Amino acid sequence: MTGLSSQSDKPNRQPSQGGLVVWLKRHKDRLLLWLRLGIAVVLMAFVISLVGQDQDKLRDVNWTLIPLAWLLMLASTGVKAYRWGLLVRQSKMKLSFRRLVGSYLVGAFFSTVLPTSVGGDAVRAVETANSTGRAADSTSSVLIERGIGLLTVIGAGSLFALFLDAGSVPLAFQLMVHAMFAAGIAGFIMLRLGWFIGPVAQVMAWFNLGGLANKVRHLQTAMNEHLDHPLVLVQMVILSALANALTMGATYLVLVAVTDPIPVAAFVPMIALTTTAELIPISIASLGVKESAYVFFLGLASVGSTEAGVIAIIMRVLTWGHALLGGLIFLSRTVSAPKDQTARA
Repeated sequence: MTGLSSQSDKPNRQPSQGGLVVWLKRHKDRLLLWLRLGIAVVLMAFVISLVGQDQDKLRDVNWTLIPLAWLLMLASTGVKAYRWGLLVRQSKMKLSFRRLVGSYLVGAFFSTVLPTSVGGDAVRAVETANSTGRAADSTSSVLIERGIGLLTVIGAGSLFALFLDAGSVPLAFQLMVHAMFAAGIAGFIMLRLGWFIGPVAQVMAWFNLGGLANKVRHLQTAMNEHLDHPLVLVQMVILSALANALTMGATYLVLVAVTDPIPVAAFVPMIALTTTAELIPISIASLGVKESAYVFFLGLASVGSTEAGVIAIIMRVLTWGHALLGGLIFLSRTVSAPKDQTARA
């Protein structure tokens, strides 16, 4: 009877295991979303607990410097919009600088409220395509502009990581930063030479997805045109460095408002690595990851954990301020769109 019992158990266990696999596959995206949300909650709770240990640090903040820091962040957004405009003008798409700044802020709003850090870029691409009727050029301009911006940030982190004291930052993190930078460079080369999108379009054609394959080819053509102007790309890298400098300046103002200043030479490398760390997509809108990175890397520059936590929370609130501004712009565009479809808010 024991043998019969064990044999009868097998058929019951196998379907349940197969059902579990099917359930996990079906709910994979939702589970990943909840996992990222859980990581965000745990890390934010950690940072808030650090601040809670000495709440006097919040009361001692020099709040008069915070609006200036917000303005520097807004100026950084303006520089990024101008960087994007180089590609827009190259494609002869008629969009004003005011429109581009507004779209960038709208993108920041959606990057904050959507469970992905790239959601805002998709909104920018769709909005630009709707305004110009040129989907491929619009998408290409957003992807390349964002790619160059991220590559500049990661490149700065990779460069500064080379000059850190041995053992000050985990070697695994340093190697990851270098690998991200190398992968980014390789990605741009592949896009320029058409090694990636061309084969993808061909595979789509094999599966009778001809319409989608044509869109991919149009996107490849647009990217080739955008990447075929070295002078424009160099200007975009310079503007990226300027945008990063303005953001770092804003962060340094917040640091001065919270605690005693530290040497800029010690501050810049740590912020470059902090900015690189927040690109790791393990949380929603880098919530908690960015704040924990502030605590860790500023700690290496002799900033106390509580002070670093306060700086991180203030920077998060300033980011939300930009997102709120973008949300108001999006609301105004939505309300005015039925009245004037050609409006350039």
